[in-house]
Amino acid sequence: MTESTNPSNAADAATHGFLGEEFLTWLWYRWETDGGEYDLSAGRRIGIALDDFLAFGAPSEDETEQTLRRGLPTRTPQARSALRQGRRLKKAKLILADGSRQWVATLDASTMTLSGVRLPEDAEDVESPQDRTADRAANWLAIYEMVMAVYGQFLRERLRNDYRESDGEKQANWMAE
Repeated sequence: MTESTNPSNAADAATHGFLGEEFLTWLWYRWETDGGEYDLSAGRRIGIALDDFLAFGAPSEDETEQTLRRGLPTRTPQARSALRQGRRLKKAKLILADGSRQWVATLDASTMTLSGVRLPEDAEDVESPQDRTADRAANWLAIYEMVMAVYGQFLRERLRNDYRESDGEKQANWMAE
């Protein structure tokens, strides 16, 4: 069964999709306030930035969605206004960097799926089609692991008992600016 035909994915998106939306907003917040760097296991440090595509969902069913493209939409008054109006960040194009390697992908918040993924250049030691396939598979696994590791960090922070009074309040103030 493919992901799009699995009925439980639709149910999960309907009940838990808001966590992905909060995750995207948290990434944006962390990028602007802390530089968007994250420590992973084994001493790895990666960076995540939002790129040139943001899609905001409407606060209610009868309102329109808003999409911002090109340049740095996170720096526009329209993006800030969308946050203040209670719009949720539904999709965003991300740039992930690990050392000299860089991935670009659009993250759909409600389903936590990546699309439009651009992998880093093939490794220098890639000589055969099999090596190239293995290198690309390793890069797909790497982007998945990075996103899931940072999502895990977000969930640990978000699910703390004091979240609303501490980090949640700081992020709310940032959104209101």
